[in-house]
Amino acid sequence: MTRTEQKVQSFISQQRLLKDGQRVLIALSGGADSVCVLLLMQVLGYDCVAAHCNFHLRGEESDRDEEFVTDLCRTKGIELLKTDFDTHAYAQSKGVSIEMAARELRYDFFAKVAREHDIKTLCVGHHRDDNVETFLLNAVRGTGINGLCGIKESRMEGDMQIVRPMLCLSRNEIVDYLNSKEQLFVTDSTNLIDDVSRNKVRLDIMPILNGINSAASENIATTINNIKEVQKVYEAAIKMDIERCSVAQGVLNVEKLLDSVSPSSVLHEWLCGKGFNRSQEQDILNAAINGQSGKIFEANQTDECLLLDRSSLILESALKFISPSDIKMQTIPVSEVSICKDSRFAYLDADKLDGKLSVRLVKSSDTFQPFGMRGRKLLSDFMTNLKLNLFQKRHQLVVTDGDEIAWVVGLRSSEKYRIDKGTQNVIVLSI
Repeated sequence: MTRTEQKVQSFISQQRLLKDGQRVLIALSGGADSVCVLLLMQVLGYDCVAAHCNFHLRGEESDRDEEFVTDLCRTKGIELLKTDFDTHAYAQSKGVSIEMAARELRYDFFAKVAREHDIKTLCVGHHRDDNVETFLLNAVRGTGINGLCGIKESRMEGDMQIVRPMLCLSRNEIVDYLNSKEQLFVTDSTNLIDDVSRNKVRLDIMPILNGINSAASENIATTINNIKEVQKVYEAAIKMDIERCSVAQGVLNVEKLLDSVSPSSVLHEWLCGKGFNRSQEQDILNAAINGQSGKIFEANQTDECLLLDRSSLILESALKFISPSDIKMQTIPVSEVSICKDSRFAYLDADKLDGKLSVRLVKSSDTFQPFGMRGRKLLSDFMTNLKLNLFQKRHQLVVTDGDEIAWVVGLRSSEKYRIDKGTQNVIVLSI
């Protein structure tokens, strides 16, 4: 076994990427990286199936790549599954970039092949220099600790695990290994032009850094690994702090949040995936510090909303609201009524109704006479006295009899429809 093979085998074992002899799908483009991962996985005893996509983006060069991988797999005795796409048409129909279109098409095909052949794992050819480039690109864009961890050794894409067994190898090690095996590969000409950010880093920035320190790439890779170790401590601490600050699912106590060692980090991780950007997170934190209760923040990238309500931060999506379909109604004789003192039930004198009951959201001008009280009251004041937050108020349903509110759903019925000695039939509303 060569040094390179030992290095990859050790990396797979340390990262627990694969089981011995496991069946794997290889993403095979024909370039040095994909050819190398194919050879290594076969040499190391894994049961390999290869998959190739022809995106028809580089004319004859794309067809050359397909022909090359076909010959390679035939020579190596590896099953090859191929497909081709009209990538430009797909990108136009979906309204996405060519790069995004190719990615979606590629991984949809890989997932389909994996399902049909009962393969759970896809091996891709990312290497150490790809990781360094990702680190630099993320740092330039502005990122948190997760972005500085670079490319993950393993991740899930739907039901399929994607592993990168060559993250321990440099590009030079890959090429040297292929040369030692006298194995040819193809070169994507677009990778040689510095017209996109990653190519600029690879072709322009890295030579400068390596000119400053010949071990720049290796040292940055070491830094990435160091950050990954720090991230483990960070994640454990943040998880504990979020649990300490949580009042309920999607509700955070402001006082405890501000008492954290790093309130901005806790807030950032709590909101992760909710669509809020860093600038919005800082605005939320400033509002919490300044006690701006009642302020609502709308995420830029999703429909999520966040409310600062007194001593809590509340995510709208975490709250459970009653829908009109949840409300049931039946009419029964008063003699058969058994009153349940539960806010989920309301009992109305059917003969006091003027029309047909309907359900709608509360309006700011709504008034009603709460059961057991004299005089009418603004519904907004009634809900405020019950300490409902703004999300609860704007999702609050009422059952109406014409313009009259008969039931503030789940809260209070109206005095106007009280059951008395003259009641004959009762409408029972429930949720």
